[in-house]
Amino acid sequence: MKDISIAEQLMDKGIRNTLLIKAFQDIPKAFILSENLHPYFYENISIEKAIKKTEPRVIVIAKMLEQLQVKKEERILIIGVDSVYILAALSKIYKEVYAIETNETYSKWALEVLKNSEITNVHIKTGKLENGWDAEAPFNAILSALEFEEIPDTLKQQLKIGAKLLSPVGPDWAHVMLETIERISENEYETKALRDNYFIPKPKVIPEVGTEIYPENEIIDEIGMSSIPFKTIKTFPIEGLLERIGDAKVVLLGEASHGTSEFYAMRQEITKALIEKKGFNLVCAEADWSDAEQINNYVRGQHTAQDWMPFSRFPEWMWKNKDVLNFVEWQKKYNTKHHNSVGFYGLDLYGLENSIDLVIKYLQDIDPDLATLAKLRYSSMMPYMSNPTLYGKLVTSNKLQSCEKEVLKMLFDLLKNKSKLNHSQAYFNAYQNATVVVNAERYYKAMYYGSAESWNLRDFHMFSTLKSLLSYHGKDSKAVVWAHNSHIGNALATEMYARGEINIGHLCKEHFGSKSYNIGFGTHTGTVAAAKNWDETMQVMPVNNSLPESYEYLCHKTNVPNFTLPLRAEHSEKNLRVFLSTPRLQRAIGVVYRPETELNSHYFRTALPSQFDEYIWFNKTKAITPLITKTEKTKLGSPHPFGLIDR
Repeated sequence: MKDISIAEQLMDKGIRNTLLIKAFQDIPKAFILSENLHPYFYENISIEKAIKKTEPRVIVIAKMLEQLQVKKEERILIIGVDSVYILAALSKIYKEVYAIETNETYSKWALEVLKNSEITNVHIKTGKLENGWDAEAPFNAILSALEFEEIPDTLKQQLKIGAKLLSPVGPDWAHVMLETIERISENEYETKALRDNYFIPKPKVIPEVGTEIYPENEIIDEIGMSSIPFKTIKTFPIEGLLERIGDAKVVLLGEASHGTSEFYAMRQEITKALIEKKGFNLVCAEADWSDAEQINNYVRGQHTAQDWMPFSRFPEWMWKNKDVLNFVEWQKKYNTKHHNSVGFYGLDLYGLENSIDLVIKYLQDIDPDLATLAKLRYSSMMPYMSNPTLYGKLVTSNKLQSCEKEVLKMLFDLLKNKSKLNHSQAYFNAYQNATVVVNAERYYKAMYYGSAESWNLRDFHMFSTLKSLLSYHGKDSKAVVWAHNSHIGNALATEMYARGEINIGHLCKEHFGSKSYNIGFGTHTGTVAAAKNWDETMQVMPVNNSLPESYEYLCHKTNVPNFTLPLRAEHSEKNLRVFLSTPRLQRAIGVVYRPETELNSHYFRTALPSQFDEYIWFNKTKAITPLITKTEKTKLGSPHPFGLIDR
């Protein structure tokens, strides 16, 4: 891989402040993060013939400093940055750098590292981050890497007149917007929301990634010996899998495409076993919250028809197919005998128009005044509901004012009025729909200025929704997540992280640790339901044979048609993990499939044992069967969320 300087990395991410770029270039070699810290970063930096790498969160903080317009000044206050690398860079710009951290051990270590590099103008103390450092105020600039629901007055008062503070602001880090506050006078401040939403938390779980190339036949033999074969989905060795899953709080079940029947059917059999034998009570799909809400109401015996049919927009086959219908009917039958205990929920942020409609409908029954306020706050977005991407384009081209603050205020109003609005299932649904509106508004803007930003916004939203569901349903609740491999595998073990992308799999590993069990899926060939381009008609397409440099090819060469492959250290041989830890290609087919450009459009590099805890393999697979809407009645119960369909 070509070595790229830190200056090139910063400029590639839109950083133009020459003072900032030079400060990073002048950092002592001891501060460059080693290869052992993280496997993938933006690009490589070669130092004394050793490959070193720069962590994406360092780039995030650098982008925040760019927004602060850092310049040669007296003093800056840094809150919760937790990066000696950043402190070293700032020591080249400011006469004095003050940092507040919560971990005393880290603070002492950081000061020792700085001292050993003869950096003496950085001061670190431990304490409550929101209190700032009043004894050393006022500051020329303040940067916080900690999110605040509202920026404390104590921090604002520590700014010099004319100085700026930048911080993530929101109810939690998954709902933040970046704000700058400039002190205009003794008692006057000007607040501005930034367009970009690139804030990501510092990773804690570090994947193991190898570099050695091993003989292909040895890897294939090791996979064959370690794999657990099965003939059919119904004869899958489920008891062994349940034992490996253990006391997991969250089980994430992937798919290598959004249109393969075996992935759906296997996922659902595992989910049934988790519900029946381990007490899992939340099924959480990569689907719109508002659409899945209708499914949830149906399987729990509470369904009332809405003005729209769920899963009626592209890609409708992803959830409106025979495999999903069979599971929905099974879940409804199960619930009739188990007090409607298992719910079906959507984690995704699409369905903006439906979510707005549901928030207003809920408030009209509970608090008409708040419903009127909701209509007012959502009004500027309403003309664009049939084409929200147009809204994003107009806002990012400065032809329309952003509604971000108004829709965020609506979410805060729901939070503030929680007790008044009765903290019921209906309130929880309304709160989640309001959250969808906030994040969807940001998402459609982010689509026009960065794929990493829009990707991260989606996965932050899905993870936050998952956490909200677990919190609402109590400490004994457990969740199954259905989503694509690219969402549920640990992004830190893939080249996604090199693009600055995280995902729900990574966030679950960070938050739940070993109580998150992530299962990926793969195939060599067969057919798949997908479209040639976005918003085009679904086709059943042949899937190309897997490429020789891929994990799929290795699995194919074992000549074992179907198997599951445990990958956690406690469930697998060390040789297997070592052999598979050297990154290889992995295929990812979404709702769009372009076989003719497959290498560039559908493969990415991963380190499989750190990406998944287990990998389920089907050598040959077939496309899912979509449900086709008809005009005559069917045998389905009425009302049914899938409406009039031809099974």
